[in-house]
Amino acid sequence: MTVIAAAIAGLWISGSAGPALAENSPSDVSLAGDPSFGLALPAIGAIAMIPVIPVREREVWFRDTWTARLNAGFATDKELGEITTGDIEVDGGNQSMIGMDVGRPLVDNFRDWPVDFAWRVGLQRLFEQGAGSNAFAQTAYLKMYWRPFPWERFVGTRIGFGEGLSYAWDVPQVEREYAARHGEDTSRLLNYLDVSLDVNVGDVIQNESARRCWLGLVISHRSGVFGLVDIFGNVHNGSNYNTAALECGF
Repeated sequence: MTVIAAAIAGLWISGSAGPALAENSPSDVSLAGDPSFGLALPAIGAIAMIPVIPVREREVWFRDTWTARLNAGFATDKELGEITTGDIEVDGGNQSMIGMDVGRPLVDNFRDWPVDFAWRVGLQRLFEQGAGSNAFAQTAYLKMYWRPFPWERFVGTRIGFGEGLSYAWDVPQVEREYAARHGEDTSRLLNYLDVSLDVNVGDVIQNESARRCWLGLVISHRSGVFGLVDIFGNVHNGSNYNTAALECGF
């Protein structure tokens, strides 16, 4: 009887104390169900919620068959190296140019690098106030685009470097003046460099259809490559034009 009584007492004690222990025991921790957890690190949460679209998927121009660019600006007496380091100056003679070229992408992500290639051909009109003549120039070149910028997921940015040929129907005035000052000859056919820096319009204004367009600055450069090339007449002179450009795919 003593054993039975002790067993009954034990069951009674456990039955009465069980709920109390259950009520006082800590509940399971669930971060997912806690609405205050997301407020602990608001900055991280906000960044995590920003949709990130890969740069190549955002860019429309490489899915287009053709691109066209319109650029316009003024001549400068500065050398190409001086211009690329920020020394931009407009020629006092107010010699200007307007050009249009078209092209087509060739290779994107060359050897898995952030490098693209495209070929381009164009026509430039050179306005020479006070010189009595206006000249046309034709260009044909291969252009490389480099885009290794850390902010490219937000605003597409690219640096372009084109190399090719330029043929002027009449030698531009700025080149004639340089040749006269240095006692050198001139040449209609010269080496052509096209150096550009531009940003994606659609990324800037947050418009999907505008992502096929780029806005930027272009240096249009003709030169004789330091007089080392026979087909350019072994001339040292050349010309530089600082221009603004808009390029779009179609």
